[in-house]
Amino acid sequence: MPEYSHIQTYIKCDHLNFQDVIRLFSEVINSLELDSKYFNDELEWKVSENGFMYVGGGAAPQLYDNNGFQLHLRPYVVGLTPEVIEELKESYLEISILLWTEEIELDWRTGLLRSQHQSLIWRIITKFSEEFKQTGVFFTNEVMDGVPWEAIVSGNKEGLWAFDAAILPMHLFDLYKDFPEDIFIYKDEKVMYVAKKSVWGTEPWHIQRLN
Repeated sequence: MPEYSHIQTYIKCDHLNFQDVIRLFSEVINSLELDSKYFNDELEWKVSENGFMYVGGGAAPQLYDNNGFQLHLRPYVVGLTPEVIEELKESYLEISILLWTEEIELDWRTGLLRSQHQSLIWRIITKFSEEFKQTGVFFTNEVMDGVPWEAIVSGNKEGLWAFDAAILPMHLFDLYKDFPEDIFIYKDEKVMYVAKKSVWGTEPWHIQRLN
């Protein structure tokens, strides 16, 4: 299996609103010019014995043409319950777009992204942030997968900055007030944009404005 990078966010979800969340995710997938046929009304919230909900995890990677470069993108969801993370009071659905790390990464030692893919990655992060506003949107690698969100819900401050980029909602501003040195940051009244300097090289929100 390839190593994945993740654009991920988390939504409170159970059997009552699962279809609504899946329907919104399907719309987001379509807006990104990906095929959303897997994410349809036939999917149901079904929790397994280990506390995970795997029903939305079977979508295959899709080839995406990014200005002549072929990338593998995979829409993905998985349900997380208090049985999995004891600090949770409610169940959540992790909503993700997975990318093959080897296709987007220029330098594995620093995680530096290939310049030709930075705009696309930031565009997806931004789209997620516009549609899913509960917990912030995180861009993580294989090692950091899920860590910043789990740090938020568990109170483990060590994992808060375990991401390569994020768009954070206002209610998390106080939690993210002590900034590491190796980050770009921009904040307005509603959201905070954060990106790791060694991964991006320049502020990705500026890249987006130029494209």
